[in-house]
Amino acid sequence: MTLPSGQSPRSFASNDALLAEIVRSANDAIVGETIDGTVTVWNRAAEELYGYPAQEMLGQRADRIYPAERRDDEAATLRQIADGHRPCSFVTERVRRDGTAVTVSVRVAPIVDGEGATTGVATVSWAADAEPAATADPTGRLGHELRTSLNAIIGFTGTLLMRLPGPLNSEQEHQLQLVQSSAEKLLSCINQLSRPRDR
Repeated sequence: MTLPSGQSPRSFASNDALLAEIVRSANDAIVGETIDGTVTVWNRAAEELYGYPAQEMLGQRADRIYPAERRDDEAATLRQIADGHRPCSFVTERVRRDGTAVTVSVRVAPIVDGEGATTGVATVSWAADAEPAATADPTGRLGHELRTSLNAIIGFTGTLLMRLPGPLNSEQEHQLQLVQSSAEKLLSCINQLSRPRDR
């Protein structure tokens, strides 16, 4: 592989180490899977959200955290992402190690190697009903409720755009893309307004 100008093998190794540390310390659950669903990455936030330590998940099938009735749909989603469909977001349920269900917002994207081939799928997830830290702040609660609703809209339209429930015509696809884009813009605005301001 030809290195970009100014980049050395050592700097690439350093970048890889930094990226690995970012994934390990991220607040959201990050899971990497091969195309057949074998777990290759399971960060600390995934351990906390789903209750499985990394050593129990690495090399194992990710579908143990999927509700049994949704495993076929989840597998179809991963196949479509691996086949080149755009990254998507949706809201679904997962099953923790103790058997309890948790509603999560999920973003899915392909893992692509240096040659441009898809080698797996990465998912980033977080509890959809997680309360903001300052629960006594009514503005914080309102922002949380708006984000949860918008994430649900983004997730549902993403599922429709991936044609999991059935085929779409071109006009339906266009309208759903407009809904998803508008929801994403609103979510971005809410996130910006929710950031602490310097006094």
